[in-house]
Amino acid sequence: MQVSESDWAAHYAAVKQKTGLDLNQYKPNQLQRRIVSMAESKQHKSLSEFSSWALSSSENTAWFLDRLAINVSELFRNPEKWEELRLKVLPQLVKTSPRLKCWSAGCSYGAEAYTLAMILDRNFPGAHRIVGTDIDQAALAQAKEGRFNDSDVKGVPNEYRSQYLTKLDGEWRANRKLAAMLEFKTQNLLGDRFDSGFDLILCRNVVIYFTDEAKDLLYRRFFQALKPGGVLFVGSTERLGKAQETGYESIIPFFYRKPMIGNDTWRNAS
Repeated sequence: MQVSESDWAAHYAAVKQKTGLDLNQYKPNQLQRRIVSMAESKQHKSLSEFSSWALSSSENTAWFLDRLAINVSELFRNPEKWEELRLKVLPQLVKTSPRLKCWSAGCSYGAEAYTLAMILDRNFPGAHRIVGTDIDQAALAQAKEGRFNDSDVKGVPNEYRSQYLTKLDGEWRANRKLAAMLEFKTQNLLGDRFDSGFDLILCRNVVIYFTDEAKDLLYRRFFQALKPGGVLFVGSTERLGKAQETGYESIIPFFYRKPMIGNDTWRNAS
């Protein structure tokens, strides 16, 4: 399928008007290949034809947005970083906030949020709250049910697997005890309003699909959403190029803190 720049501009404008999602904030090469693949899978001969179809009904639009999202995750992905979170980050956070308010941004089907819930419940029990947000409705529906396949759970340590996961009808199901601290809802990271007062924000392997300008804006908005002393946890392929300029302190690789005001628990503990 041959697509002109004017065709892409028209499609982007139509999507933004219909959904509020600004596709100009995504890296164009990856995004456009994905959209062309979607159009060809539906046997549309032009982008304008596909665009009309994709935005013609709420069902078609949901299909388009679900496939636009990239849902590659697993429980305890990059286990060494979760261990650093458990040993070095969470102990300091719970000293100042016994009831943590956490956000898994771009949570997909919930693997990251459930991993955090397991770690908190086992090591720092309390009335913690974790909200997971994503633009993909199908992934969120799976997250709410706590369903995972064998590949998703391959990296789960035995002590967590035995306590929090059960194999049922060929799937792994998360212990319903975890549901008490989890909430999942729809959100467009590049357009919707953010909540505030978070102790911990996890946004891992999501911004790699965004333009540099969109990344910088998102990290600034995360900074505003954190409470003083709060921590941003990013993916193992991501670093904040303007961390200090934005106001973050790098405490350990891939963990960035919003400075504390007054008595600084982190510095006192070091």
